Amino acid sequence: MHKLAVFIGLLVFAPCFLLAQDSSKSGVDPSGTWRWEYDLDGTQYKDLVRLKAGQENKETKVRELKGKYESSSGRKINIENGKISGDKVSFEFKVNYQGMDVKLEFEGTVKNDNLSGKVKASTNEGSRDLDWSATRSVLADDVVGKWKLRIDANGNIMEPVLTVTKEGDKLKANYVLGNDVKIEAKDLKVEKNVLTFTIETDFQGSKIKADFMGRPYGDKIKGSIDYVLGNDVGEVDFTGQLQDESI
Repeated sequence: MHKLAVFIGLLVFAPCFLLAQDSSKSGVDPSGTWRWEYDLDGTQYKDLVRLKAGQENKETKVRELKGKYESSSGRKINIENGKISGDKVSFEFKVNYQGMDVKLEFEGTVKNDNLSGKVKASTNEGSRDLDWSATRSVLADDVVGKWKLRIDANGNIMEPVLTVTKEGDKLKANYVLGNDVKIEAKDLKVEKNVLTFTIETDFQGSKIKADFMGRPYGDKIKGSIDYVLGNDVGEVDFTGQLQDESI
């Protein structure tokens, strides 16, 4: 059981602060990146799992859960048998640790941006259960990709594409609307789980400035735009879908 005990130590999730998001009474959506940190022999590790809610079985009311686990070392493993039932989630995956096959089974409850429950690790030597918790958060790597946005400006629907790249520690993005509008986004950053950026251009002889602010949840984003168009000042909502996500 020595190897299993050591491996279990790698999976103890550190408690993290609670972020804000309302849960649906009919069931939660755990889509997003869930992170945890742990210390092993004086070394700090940071692992994560990217989750995405799938279709619901109309008879059982259980939704499919897809995702990918990523270790501190960069190893990526697809999760299996992912399920969402009410505010409960479960999934599993298999790894090889020091020549030993380990099956990990996760079960937990989602409340806002906190996920806590139990993890069971099984090998041919036996199994162990322990508590675990993770926090959903948004960092720069989580927004890289091509986002198809949808903006409803008083019935005028626009669907620009925002392509986000990362160079070193900095984010960059191009904003494209049709064949006429191609702009480099300014001040692109992620702070406190919110993506913000600014678009400035000319529109029908007037200057327009639009400040975007949205919260990504996995491959979706929702937020608002504060705009100034000549003497007109206002706010509209926007949503978005990540087109080239890896899950």
